[in-house]
Amino acid sequence: MTTISQALGEARHRLQATSPSPAVDASILLCHVLGCSPSHLIAWPDNQLSPHQAMQFEEILQQRVDGKPVAYITGEREFWSLSLKVTSDVLIPRPETETLVEFVLEKFSSSPALTVADLGTGSGAIACALAAERPAWNIIATDSSTEALDIARHNASLHKLENIRFVHGQWLEPLTGLDLDLIISNPPYIAFDDPHLVQGDVRFEPEAALASGKQGMDAITHLARQAGQHLKAGGWLIVEHGYDQQQLVYDCFQQAGFENIVQLTDLAGQPRVTAGQHGKSGYAR
Repeated sequence: MTTISQALGEARHRLQATSPSPAVDASILLCHVLGCSPSHLIAWPDNQLSPHQAMQFEEILQQRVDGKPVAYITGEREFWSLSLKVTSDVLIPRPETETLVEFVLEKFSSSPALTVADLGTGSGAIACALAAERPAWNIIATDSSTEALDIARHNASLHKLENIRFVHGQWLEPLTGLDLDLIISNPPYIAFDDPHLVQGDVRFEPEAALASGKQGMDAITHLARQAGQHLKAGGWLIVEHGYDQQQLVYDCFQQAGFENIVQLTDLAGQPRVTAGQHGKSGYAR
């Protein structure tokens, strides 16, 4: 029989060559099998795994050794303290995206009721985080993938968030005629030939949610050019982008007629979010 301590030690050893965080991955996977918290593993290291538990752990550990992301193995990922369902149909929510959520909540903390569009919602991470924090806001989440929308709806229902409306469609196309206070997006922003697309966890994620043109700027450029047709005067466009795209995105926003452009870094100090205000005097198309 294998103890918790032995199982973790073996798993950490086998994950050394695959994972950047073998100890964390081993703990998450074993907790998933045992249905327990990490503190349980620490408190009861000599507890033995049943034969069935040992077999389950071996199966999912091998998936991780083969490179499959932990979130896709367990089927969940935490974002903004919300446990979200994730599958290979959606991008795995990442901590750097919380920079965008934090900015929106702080910038518009005194706004009692806003109409907000989350474009390319994927798992619904951004929409759910904002809906949970601002129940009076009217949030519309769009995605071109019906599979992604099903997952996002599930996550909203899981957390009893009733102020999100999910709409199928590409970017702003299904929102014609609406006047929005905020347009928010974590769009694809990796260059289509970036070698990172075939490395690590990213190679398991949907490419359509990751790559966007030669410079990774196609989606962001499209949003900047189209957003003014859907924003109220003085409304804001806020997007996540790559650490090396700060100047490109700034120039893109400026050329599209946005004012009061703000750029933010994530917790690692990397440029990550750009926000711009739709000019009240007009919009440059």
